[in-house]
Amino acid sequence: MKDFYAEQIKTADTVANSTRSNKILVPMHKAIADFITAHSNYHTQSLPDTEYEAIFDYGSKKVDIAIFDEVGNLKGVILFKGIRSEYNKNANNYYEQMKGESSLFIDNNIPVYQIILIPTKIHHKKNNGERGFEVPTDKSFNNYNNFIKNKPAYWDLLKLGVFYFDIDYTNYSIEYSKDKVIDGMEPTIETGLLNFIEMVGKNNGQSKTLRAGNDTD
Repeated sequence: MKDFYAEQIKTADTVANSTRSNKILVPMHKAIADFITAHSNYHTQSLPDTEYEAIFDYGSKKVDIAIFDEVGNLKGVILFKGIRSEYNKNANNYYEQMKGESSLFIDNNIPVYQIILIPTKIHHKKNNGERGFEVPTDKSFNNYNNFIKNKPAYWDLLKLGVFYFDIDYTNYSIEYSKDKVIDGMEPTIETGLLNFIEMVGKNNGQSKTLRAGNDTD
């Protein structure tokens, strides 16, 4: 599945205006959705069809992959972020956004898996306009690492998957980083997804979802 992420980065680098369309996201989102259905009895909704919009009594959120049981109840959601450029100046916003998005689902008893993919070397535009690279700060790494180790019980319905990758930008080959590894993180995205499927199955509470934004009732 990591190769779909490498392809995202390659497309963003080599195809003009590719990041303005969600087409760049389709292969990864479809791969995740297909993996879920292949390893469970759940149904999914994601691109390339339509994103599911969960609407609650005090907010709504479109999700990358929605997971349903056999009668259509929303059982879990996956939110995906693959960093392609300009990370450090946005890193704290990504971190706070992760918590804010997740709380909407936690408050409505829906497990959420936040998958965040970060290169160990990221494209960055310098002040003079030249394109170079930046290295993710230790602060952003420690934010995620400490959150996972110390999060209070409120966050039990949040599964956080933060994976760092070494990318060769000459041929866009990709490998999981051996130097940047969040404590307790699974070795692969696929293993994380299997554990999330198990987590969803163990959550016996009743979802408070009111309706899907793309329903026609």
